[in-house]
Amino acid sequence: MTVRIAIDTGGTFTDLVLFDVDTGDLFFHKVGSTPDDPGRALVRGIAEVIDKAGASGQAIELLVHGTTVATNAVLQRRGARAAFITTAGFRDVLHIQRQDRPHMYDLRSRRAEPLIPRSRRFEVSERMLYDGTVQTPVDGDQLQSIAAELKDQRIEAVAVGLLHSYADPTHELEVGRILAKAMPEATICLSHELVQEQGEYERFSTCAMSAFVQPVMARYLERIEEGLAAAGFAAPLFVMKSNGGAMSAAAAARHSVQTILSGPAGGVVAGRCIAAAHSRENIITCDMGGTSFDVAVIHQGKIAFARDAEMAGLALKVPMLDIHTVGAGGGSIGWIDAGGALRVGPQSAGAYPGPACYGQGGEEPTVTDANLVLGRLSPTTLLGGGMQLDLEAARRAIGDRLATPLKLAVEQAAEGVVRVVNATMTSAIRKLTVERGYDPRGFTLCPFGGAGPLHGAELARELGVDEVLVPVAPGVTSAVGLLMSDLREDRVRTVVSRLDRLNPERVLPIVSELEREARDRLSFAAVDYKLQTRVQLGMRYLGQGYDLPVDIVVDPLDLDDVAAAFHATHDRQYGFARRDQPVELVNIWVSVEVDLGAVQLPEVPAAGPPAPASSRSVIFRGQSYETAVFQRQALGADTRLEGPAVVEQLDSTTVLWPGQQATVDRFGQLVIEMGSRSGTS
Repeated sequence: MTVRIAIDTGGTFTDLVLFDVDTGDLFFHKVGSTPDDPGRALVRGIAEVIDKAGASGQAIELLVHGTTVATNAVLQRRGARAAFITTAGFRDVLHIQRQDRPHMYDLRSRRAEPLIPRSRRFEVSERMLYDGTVQTPVDGDQLQSIAAELKDQRIEAVAVGLLHSYADPTHELEVGRILAKAMPEATICLSHELVQEQGEYERFSTCAMSAFVQPVMARYLERIEEGLAAAGFAAPLFVMKSNGGAMSAAAAARHSVQTILSGPAGGVVAGRCIAAAHSRENIITCDMGGTSFDVAVIHQGKIAFARDAEMAGLALKVPMLDIHTVGAGGGSIGWIDAGGALRVGPQSAGAYPGPACYGQGGEEPTVTDANLVLGRLSPTTLLGGGMQLDLEAARRAIGDRLATPLKLAVEQAAEGVVRVVNATMTSAIRKLTVERGYDPRGFTLCPFGGAGPLHGAELARELGVDEVLVPVAPGVTSAVGLLMSDLREDRVRTVVSRLDRLNPERVLPIVSELEREARDRLSFAAVDYKLQTRVQLGMRYLGQGYDLPVDIVVDPLDLDDVAAAFHATHDRQYGFARRDQPVELVNIWVSVEVDLGAVQLPEVPAAGPPAPASSRSVIFRGQSYETAVFQRQALGADTRLEGPAVVEQLDSTTVLWPGQQATVDRFGQLVIEMGSRSGTS
C-alpha cells in the first residue's frame, strides 16, 4: 500500500486527506489546530488518518503541507529580529513606500509600519546604475563596521536590497558574502534572488518580509521534521507555495516569503481541477473557514496571478495566486458599532475559545452560533457528531450581545448576522470579478471550507449566479488541492522596450535562460515526471505605471498577435483599449511545472432516491420550514434533491433554500441550481 497525505493547517482545524495510490481511494480527517505549535496537530493528524485508512507510516511516499505560519508571522508582527542594508540615500524607501495614499479620501490614514524599524536599517556606500554600470564600488570597510554593529544587536536575519540589483546583482552578492562570513549565525536574504524586476520599494519590501519570516519558518519546519521522524514518518515533506505549486521543505525554509499564501492556494488549485472534471472553465472559488473568506477566479481554465500584491499593507512582489481575503469566517464575531449598527468580523473567536456553541468558554456571538440558532447547523453535525454544539449557549450569546441591545428576537438577530457576513463576502467576490471586468453571472460558484456550503447558495442568489458546485469533501478541499498541485518554479525578469521596436530574437534567449533556471531548481524531480512551461509578457501602454500579463506562444513569437492580446486584455479589465497607442514590454515571466500525477476524484456509483435521515425546522427569511436532512454519504450519482434541504457530512453542511434543486454528479459533487426565486425573495 502506497499513500500520499496532504495537511492544511487552519486557524480552527487542521485538515488531512490521505490518497491511496493503489486504489484511488480518499480518506478525510480533521483535528483541532494547536496555534501555539501547529506542528503538534499535524503529526497527530497524520497518525490518526493513517490508522483510519489501515496504512502504516512506511507506506507514505509524499507529504504536502499548506501552512499559515509565514502569514501569521507578518500579520501578528512576530517575526525574527531583522535588519536591512541598502544603498546610501535609500534607507527610508521602506517607510516612504509609494506616492499614493492607502485611502484616497481619508486624510488621517497612515501607511503600514515597515517590518524592520529605522533603527535597524543601514546604508552602505555603493551605486549600481540602471544598466548594470558600476558607479561606486562597495565600501568593504564600512560594511564590516555595520556587520559588527549587527552582531552586537543580536540580529537574526539581514535583508540586503541595493539599487538596480535586478540589472546586475554583483554588489548584492559581494555584500552577502561579507555578511555571511562576518555573522554566519544570521540568515542573509538578497533582494535579487527574490525579485528580478524594477521597482525598488516592491523589491526591498519583499526582501525585508523574507528576512522577517525566514527564521520563524525554518524553525517551524525543523520542529515538524523532528516530530515526523520521532513518529516514524520518513516520507519527504513538501510545502505549498503562493503560486499554486509545491516546493521541498528545505527550499521553503530558504524562501519562506513564497509561502505567504500557502494555505488558501491549495483550495484554488482544487477549484481548477474540479472545474476541469465538471467541464466548467469559469469558476469562482470561495473558501470560508473559521477565520477568513478567500476568493479566487478561474477564467477559461486558468488561475489569475496577482501583479501587485500586499500583505498587511506591505508590498509583496513574488509570483502568487490572485486571492482576495476578508475577515469573514464561521468564527467571525458579531458586534454593534458606535452608531448602533450590526457588524460582523474581522475579529474571530478562533480555535480557542471558539464560538459560544463550542462550549470552551467563548461568550461572543459568531456566524456559527447564528447558523445553529437558525437550524441550518445541527448540534450533532460537526465532525460527524464527534463535537457537540451547545444551542442554548449560542442563543444566549446572540440574545445578550446582539438581540437585546437591538430590540430584536434572537432568530432575527441571527439572520442579521448571516446577512451582514454575506454582504462582506459578496463584496469580496465582486472585487475579483466585476472590478476585474468579469461578469459573475458567467461563472459557477464553488464554495468550500467548513462554512462555505452553508452560505454558498445564498451568495449565488445575491450575485445572480445560476449554478453552485459543492465539492465532495468541502471542509478539506484545500487539503485535497495540495494533493492536486504540481511542483512549480517561476522566474520574472525586467525587460523594458516598446513592442514596435522589439526584436523577437531579443526575447527568445531570455525566455530560454529563465526556463533553464526554473528547470534547474526542479532538477531533483524532473527525471521521472513531465515538465510544462508557460510564458507571459507583462505589458502596458507607453506612460502607464502598471502592466498586465498576457500569455504568449514563443515558437513562433508574433508581436502583432501579442499586441492584439494585450489590447483585448486591457479592454476586458478596464473597459477600453487604445489600439493607436504604442505598447511597452515591461517584464518576461516564465513558469515551469512538474506534473506529479495529480489526484483524480473517484467516481461514485448511482443510487436510488435517498430517504431523509431526519428533519428539523430551519429558518429562511424569517419563515420557518420543516426541512429534510440528508447524509452526504448516502447520495449516489444522479440523485436529485428539492429545497429546502440540508445535507450533512463529516466536514461541512450544505443548505438548499426553498425553490432550489441539487443534483449529484458522477464525482459525488453537489450541483445546485437556483430554480425559482420566490422562496427567497
